[in-house]
Amino acid sequence: MGVKAVLGDLQIVVERHSDVLRNNALPFRFLVVLRIIGYIISYLHFARLLLWLHPYQIASIELWRIATSTFCGHNVLDVLWTVWCLHFGTNLVRLNNTNESLLKLYAITQGVTTFVIVVFAYLTYILFDSIKFFYIEPLVGMTPICASVMVLMKQFLPDTIVLATPLGRIKYAHLPFLAIFVSFILALTKFTYFVSFLQITIGVQVSWTYLRFYKPHETDEIYGDGSEHFTWASLFPSRTQLFFTLIGKVCFRTLARMGVCKRQVRHVDLHSLQSGSVGINLPALENSAKDSERRRQKALKELNDRLNKTRTAEVASYGNWDDGDDDEPTEVTVVAPPPVSNVHSSKPAMDKESMA
Repeated sequence: MGVKAVLGDLQIVVERHSDVLRNNALPFRFLVVLRIIGYIISYLHFARLLLWLHPYQIASIELWRIATSTFCGHNVLDVLWTVWCLHFGTNLVRLNNTNESLLKLYAITQGVTTFVIVVFAYLTYILFDSIKFFYIEPLVGMTPICASVMVLMKQFLPDTIVLATPLGRIKYAHLPFLAIFVSFILALTKFTYFVSFLQITIGVQVSWTYLRFYKPHETDEIYGDGSEHFTWASLFPSRTQLFFTLIGKVCFRTLARMGVCKRQVRHVDLHSLQSGSVGINLPALENSAKDSERRRQKALKELNDRLNKTRTAEVASYGNWDDGDDDEPTEVTVVAPPPVSNVHSSKPAMDKESMA
């Protein structure tokens, strides 16, 4: 009885505090603490041998390194950036996301990026006999997660200014490309591993792909974010977006033909919309209907003007039939019937006099 009572009380506590654990920043603070601990122990030689990940170690089925290497690495710039992203960046994007969706995105970005880089390192070793990525540079740190935070901030606040500089204003929309550019400069100057640049670049692409096409919505069965400010070309500077738009279209069409991607086709039942039983707001259909109605009213107005001018000309040519009357020409107005959604053609009935 005592054990059952304790378990029952524990379940009540978990149910009461589930919303608190779900809506606060505790999981992300826990990740920050693990990253700081991993930074400290990465200076120990045996910890690097046991916890770090090199692509060649996947072949020996040392799979625990995939998880442990995420929190390791002794680059102080990487640690500071990770703390900033998991604290400030995550608290900002949590206003538009739940903890579950953020943790899912972070796990997908970190895992897929690691897998892609392992495959890339193996191919460079096989094809070009290069051991740099396969044996030397380790896959450590949470830079793919930081890249996904940059993409989330761009999605949430694309036009908000982060910093004003003499060269221009930096917005949240510029953060993904800025992270890629800065990491490339740091890799060239040997402040970071070159594999860190690959982690950020691939992490930006993976997180954008998931948010654009695969992230489920909570209220309906729509997936992804199809807004104009979140296109692939918008990840790059505005002056180069036209060029990257063409590249994106070519890549998407190629992947669609290969069956990797599918075009989104949405079917709308107009009969259910017209019946009034279903209330759906479709801006595209509403704009099209408004344009059609505006053109219709304009055409009716022009027809009324023409008929009035014709009637006035006829009265002026024949003169006044009755001098005592001061009748003015009768204005002819064409009244348009109300728009009908479904037009059913029926054969008019003939009366008996027309039949005779």
